[in-house]
Amino acid sequence: MEICILQLGTYGDMILATPIICAIKNHVPEAKINFIAGHRNHLIIKHNPCVSKILIWSKLLHLLLRNIFYLRTRKFDIFVNPKDHFSREGSIISRIVRADTKVGLNRNKKIFDIEIPDEKLNSELHFTQRIFHAFEFLGIKLEDDEIPKPQLFYSKDNNNYFANFLKENNLKPLDYIVFNISASQPRKTFSDKALNEIFSQIELNFPLVLTFDYKDTERALNLRGNFVQPYLYVSRNILDVFPLIENARAVITPDTSIVHIATAYSKKTLAFYSGLDDFFYKFHPNNNLCTVVRAEKGDPGIQTIPISKIISSIISFLQTI
Repeated sequence: MEICILQLGTYGDMILATPIICAIKNHVPEAKINFIAGHRNHLIIKHNPCVSKILIWSKLLHLLLRNIFYLRTRKFDIFVNPKDHFSREGSIISRIVRADTKVGLNRNKKIFDIEIPDEKLNSELHFTQRIFHAFEFLGIKLEDDEIPKPQLFYSKDNNNYFANFLKENNLKPLDYIVFNISASQPRKTFSDKALNEIFSQIELNFPLVLTFDYKDTERALNLRGNFVQPYLYVSRNILDVFPLIENARAVITPDTSIVHIATAYSKKTLAFYSGLDDFFYKFHPNNNLCTVVRAEKGDPGIQTIPISKIISSIISFLQTI
């Protein structure tokens, strides 16, 4: 059986979708699991041993034509688009794919043979539970409150890169704290003022390792120049971050993708979330070791969390480590 799953979007979305891969393989051992994924988020499943092939979707004309040709010249047994709300791009791709059975959310025109619940019906469900709903036709079901944790894989090269970082900085596994300063949008992370006050006031019993996106390199360098701590972990891609978090003592982050990586490795975590309830229901941390601090109701970022509260939360969190 050849199954093709469409999963574009963010790192976080793909991370939270990973439990379904193993579930499919356990339920249908002979299944070949293929993905249509994005240029960035495909890295999350690149080293998953249960994934047969990843088609990287691109809007560049020559790659787009190549992908369309590939999808039109083969036929899958099952195609699943698990997104529970309308996406024009997802709808177009779903039409292009050839499959005996298509599973997804129908809108005005019937594309899918088996329809999945929409986001209104799923409003109180976690993202991972929503993904699993799309595969109930295979007999894969969760218990009412069950939310499987992400399953992440990385290469030997990623591990060696991380090991060299530890060696160069004289750090040991489980003896450092990861502090992430990056998020998808500025409103979702700490302001420069907040970061300077945080690092001016907190006292650390363990080394602090700063993680950040390339766009935040200057912010990270400024922090490194102004304070004795932290160490800077310059990751080449998201996969380099996996072993860093896996071997961390604890994680502090405003970004949900890092929250979910920490969840995969059952790490003690302090997470700062927006004040959007729908977002929180969908992406809340599935980790008993995670402490959450939320912004004021309706805030799409974390800017309404007072700096004093951020600092006191971090100080309290550090006392538990």
